[in-house]
Amino acid sequence: MITVPKGFLKFSGFMLLIGGMMGFTGQLIHLGDVPETVKDIPDFLKGAVNIHVLLAYASTLILIGLPALFLRQSAGLKWWGWIAFPLLFIGLMFEIFHGPVQIIAYPIIFDFVHTAKDLQHVSNLLNSMAIDRFPLQLAIFIPLIPGIFIGLILLGISALRAKVLPKAPAIFTLVVLVIQIIGMVVPVHIHLLEISFAYIHLIFVWFGTILAFEKATTSSVQEGKKLSI
Repeated sequence: MITVPKGFLKFSGFMLLIGGMMGFTGQLIHLGDVPETVKDIPDFLKGAVNIHVLLAYASTLILIGLPALFLRQSAGLKWWGWIAFPLLFIGLMFEIFHGPVQIIAYPIIFDFVHTAKDLQHVSNLLNSMAIDRFPLQLAIFIPLIPGIFIGLILLGISALRAKVLPKAPAIFTLVVLVIQIIGMVVPVHIHLLEISFAYIHLIFVWFGTILAFEKATTSSVQEGKKLSI
């Protein structure tokens, strides 16, 4: 039996809830990776910096709250359910890594862009990420999507099997993943599919809300301060 302070679970729940809402908002207003024209650069930089600061904090708060989501279900999680934690941690951590490029490097890089030719050259460099010269970059970008996707699959299925938390957020997790796959394979531009990555953050909002506002039963509380799992 694992005894976890009830306050830790609530704190972690709020971290997931707040981080998820921040991430959902950031993804909804996310801009393209490069400005379309030279005259768009000032507004693009302002948006890119602010949005990626928001997203960096969103992922950080989610990472803070993530362990409690697994600890809360530890009594019912199978061994493979725990694998979701390192996969999600890796995916979310690596997702943060691209933020400093927009937050710190973009204002410096685009300060040297004055013509359409300059913009095209910089855009090509940013879009290619210079993988041909620095192939080790792939060590960061390749695990990102599989880590998040496989981690969420295991989280959704293991949460259903554990039967500790309500089934609804676990089912929602799997629905979101189906939407992600559809968005990848459907060639038609549908706005609800194009912003589907934002839905992932709503998964953490839902689980976080449960942890933050869950009322422990008398049998599960020790001395009114700790929640036994």
